Amino acid sequence: MSSEMPSLPARPYWSKRRPRTLLAAYLGLFVVNVNVLITYVGIFDMQRRLGMGESDLQWLVGVYSIGMASATMISATLADVFGRRIVYLVSLSVYVACSLIAATTSSVLVLVVARGVQGVSAAAVIVTSLALVSMVSTTREARTKAVGTWVAVGSVAVAMGPPVGGILIQLMGWRGLFVATVPLCVVVQVITLRCVSESQDVCIRGFDWTGQFFFVTTVASLAFVMIQGPSFGWRSSVTLSLLGLSLLGFLAFVVRESRARHPMLDVSLFRSRLYSLAVATVFFAAFCNEGAFFVVMQYYRSIREYSPVAVGFLVLPFAAGYAAAALKAARLRRRFGLRRLLLSGQAGLLLGLLTMVFGFPVGRGTVLLGMAVVGMASALVITPVVALVLEVMPQDRSGMASGIVNTQQPLGGAMSFAALGTVMTVWLGVTLGRDIEQVIPDPAERLGASREIILHADPHTHVSMSAPGAQIRHFDARLADIAERNFIQAGQVSLGVAALVAAAVLAVLFAAFPGDADRP
Repeated sequence: MSSEMPSLPARPYWSKRRPRTLLAAYLGLFVVNVNVLITYVGIFDMQRRLGMGESDLQWLVGVYSIGMASATMISATLADVFGRRIVYLVSLSVYVACSLIAATTSSVLVLVVARGVQGVSAAAVIVTSLALVSMVSTTREARTKAVGTWVAVGSVAVAMGPPVGGILIQLMGWRGLFVATVPLCVVVQVITLRCVSESQDVCIRGFDWTGQFFFVTTVASLAFVMIQGPSFGWRSSVTLSLLGLSLLGFLAFVVRESRARHPMLDVSLFRSRLYSLAVATVFFAAFCNEGAFFVVMQYYRSIREYSPVAVGFLVLPFAAGYAAAALKAARLRRRFGLRRLLLSGQAGLLLGLLTMVFGFPVGRGTVLLGMAVVGMASALVITPVVALVLEVMPQDRSGMASGIVNTQQPLGGAMSFAALGTVMTVWLGVTLGRDIEQVIPDPAERLGASREIILHADPHTHVSMSAPGAQIRHFDARLADIAERNFIQAGQVSLGVAALVAAAVLAVLFAAFPGDADRP
């Protein structure tokens, strides 16, 4: 496939139903994205009320991402085969049911299962909302504007999750986190039923069950490893077995899709350098910006002990920058071209990450400035690339196009959480025990103290075990100060890794991204 864009069918830019369809798509995206991070602020309340252990907490956090990553392409295929409107409505209904179950249960198992199925339904909502946006936007400028708004709405919703969650917990307790989204989902369903038409290009295809199975096996096992790898150990038999299963599933998936009559994913698209670069760019942009998001939230919540509401408001510069740049992306693409815009955005992403690396010791203001730059730069990268992927895909496979793009973001995020979290843990493991020697001379006590501090991600942890029944005896204020400095350094190192990834992607794009990508 060449880098030239196919001509799009000439249809009216503004149809009677277009604004209402976009409204329904944006509202549905907002509802599910605001819930992505909302449980993080209530997790300790859930632990206390339901008696959850450490593994229960990891599952509650991880199962949502696993559900999303596993169901994205299946949802895309269903939307193409059965229609975007019906899949959108059904997925919203499942989302509401899971929210009600999660809000009313007192069982940890039921809560975790409900959260996992909620992640599956959220994937369907997100994929189908983008397909609806693509369906009613038939010119390049219209599509880039609509996608820019879609990206802005999604990013603002994610950033609003923590502060909204903090307020809901104070007013309603942790159950309010799940109840609050139900009325909004019902409103979206009513708008969709009354104002959104079914896809006109739906045709009956065979459903590729074998391909779906291999895809779910690949993504679910990989996502599981990325989330649980630090707990199992990266060299454990469980981790290595799951990585092997993921690799075998991927190879089987590629072979199956290259031979299937009606594949869920047209692997021939990746023969195009332009298309492959575009999809990879979304993955690594998600890796970098969600990694920065993760490090900042952990630092200010666990290390500086900010309240959930305060932490939520700290990430608003990221969301504001993301939204502002996404809404301007169409105009900037028309003026400067896709290659120049993409390179500028990737360079800005690198600059923002470096600002955060050097800003951690300086203070909160510098970190927030870096977050704002990362937000703006990410939007300048992701928005035009998402529009490009939708452009090169035939209109009747807009669900597939949406699925391909949306699979990259949860995978990039899960990979980022695992990789940067591991970097922080390794750095602390190497430096903390050495640096607190002056405070805790005994090697066994020092090892116990450093493990306890790292486990709880809290430099102020003053209780640890050096041996069964023997508590640490040598704590003073210097220990907390040393541990906090180590956490700051660990955050700098992990953000530095993200910056190296951003620099590598910038070099690849500069060398390989074609200059004629905007040619009609």
